[in-house]
Amino acid sequence: MNVLARILLVDDEPRFCESLAEILGLSGYLVTIAQSGKEAVDLLKKGVFDLLLLDVELPDMLGYRIMDSLQDENFGAATIMLTGNATVETAIEALRKGAYDYLKKPVDHDLLFNVIGKALAHSRLEKALRISEERSKTMADASWEGIVIHSNGQLLDANRQFFEMFGYEEKELVGEQILDKILSPAALPVVHLRIKNETFGSHETTGIKKDGAEFPIETSSRCMEYQGKKVRVCAIRDITERVRAEQEKIELQKQLAISNKMETLGLMAGSVAHDLNNILSGIVTLPELLLMQMDKNHEYRKTISLIQEAGQEAASVVSDLITVARGATAEKRVWDLNILVENYVVSAKAKEFDSQLKDIDIKLDCECGLSNIYCSALHINKIMMNLIGNAAEAIEGKGSIVVSTKNVFLEHPFVGYEPVAAGKYVVVRVTDNGPGIQQENIKKIFEPFYSKKEMGRSGTGLGLAIVWNSVHDHGGFIDMQSNAGGTTFDLYFPLTEKAAEEEAMPPSVEQYRGDGQKILVVDDQEKQQRIACNLLDGLGYKTDTVGSGEEAVNYVKMNEVDLIILDMIMASGINGRQTYEEILKIKPKQRALVASGFAENGEVKQTLLLGASQFVMKPYSLAQMGQAVKLALSRT
Repeated sequence: MNVLARILLVDDEPRFCESLAEILGLSGYLVTIAQSGKEAVDLLKKGVFDLLLLDVELPDMLGYRIMDSLQDENFGAATIMLTGNATVETAIEALRKGAYDYLKKPVDHDLLFNVIGKALAHSRLEKALRISEERSKTMADASWEGIVIHSNGQLLDANRQFFEMFGYEEKELVGEQILDKILSPAALPVVHLRIKNETFGSHETTGIKKDGAEFPIETSSRCMEYQGKKVRVCAIRDITERVRAEQEKIELQKQLAISNKMETLGLMAGSVAHDLNNILSGIVTLPELLLMQMDKNHEYRKTISLIQEAGQEAASVVSDLITVARGATAEKRVWDLNILVENYVVSAKAKEFDSQLKDIDIKLDCECGLSNIYCSALHINKIMMNLIGNAAEAIEGKGSIVVSTKNVFLEHPFVGYEPVAAGKYVVVRVTDNGPGIQQENIKKIFEPFYSKKEMGRSGTGLGLAIVWNSVHDHGGFIDMQSNAGGTTFDLYFPLTEKAAEEEAMPPSVEQYRGDGQKILVVDDQEKQQRIACNLLDGLGYKTDTVGSGEEAVNYVKMNEVDLIILDMIMASGINGRQTYEEILKIKPKQRALVASGFAENGEVKQTLLLGASQFVMKPYSLAQMGQAVKLALSRT
């Protein structure tokens, strides 16, 4: 079996180590276990590892200290901290010490594999950068030099390496004026000026071979006496490999900078999303309740609708940040991609891009009998919105956009914009006849916040970064071509042989209404309590509220409730998952759902496994919460 990476797992809980090692081993990782800090340090001295999984607190030392023991052979080994009691302070301290990320126990396996993959990729970039720097120095020191003796450009003598470097026979150049033969026309004025002013020292310029090929050279010259006359002696070095290595180093530095930007963005998104979405709940949910109570001709109806739309747009930006930084998290199921693409294009032509698309013809060319894919409809819509929106802005006036789908079988991998693996795919192609993307910008277009558009006028700069992250979260690949005739994006999604699920018709508001069932809202913010209660009371439920997990546990001891709505992250005390665990000890069949502004996949999944019916992201609409409550109450 091919080993994906060598992992050192350091934890003092034997069962946890054995279980996690087995799971990682089945996926191709070679895992070595250490149950103390000293044992881990000894193993690091004896062997080489690609990744360290470190418990924060060990019997004999803090996990951070182990990182101080990394030797040269383990340089660049990625580190992920594991903790059973993680806080923001824990995360900051772990990152300050050089850890790539931190995960809370119990570890969610999907999240773990995702973070391990990113950590290893980041580590490889750092190692490649170091190797590139060492190779650059070695190439510079070991390059063969051509030695030239000339008088005002007339070649008097030269060594064998010089003639081989430029592709000439000795008899072709000795005694001849050589500068215009071995230097590019653009380099000649500077070299003539250096000779005239008797400027010596090192100088980088462009050489030209006998066959006309240009290449970078470095010259170092000094004045000497030769056969009774004053001459210039020049050492000429072909620096093609050095320049290539430097360019490679720059590219690696750029990739590393992007990786660091993504890490920072991920930490920021996780820190602010919960608070921002809580704030936006009042701007999204309350206007919806007001609009339900207003007459269609009410004088403030339009104004309140604008407030609600602004809140929804703000919530969408927060969602985009999370998608780019932490990966797409929406629910996935089997879909006929033709349905999603066709529905989106019809919707876009009807309303979303009305002003942008009025002079643009959007054509659909969907292959009949298209295979299904396992995907998130939400993120497919985001992909289409950003690709079509970008194309519309690029066209400037009349033009056309063609959206097509087809089944593709790649017998062999190929390298396009990125390497595309062999396999069976459903490919979505979006083509426009705009002016194309300038070549110097093509490699940057998927970077977060990179945009050539006018700031503040054309979105957040996350559009194509969302496309990139969403496609890769689905296990897919992206190829693209652009020239003066237009731009084409090909999105490769792995197909599935499973049948598509039938989409249920959304129920009407009347179907969300309750019949006096008792609901307990658990949220540490009073405003959030009021928002949830206003919505649920309006739907015919009876509500009560508490501000912490501990209060919720005590409340359930004394009162019967039909459903509990849990916030996942609370300012103090136990979180939503821990609250539900304690409540189940009292009432094992207690129904619940999670409603939070942000929560890591692992915590949510653990709560759902305990029995909570589903997760609703704040800010939620009346329909989202009403449907979630109905579903939760219907469960036995």
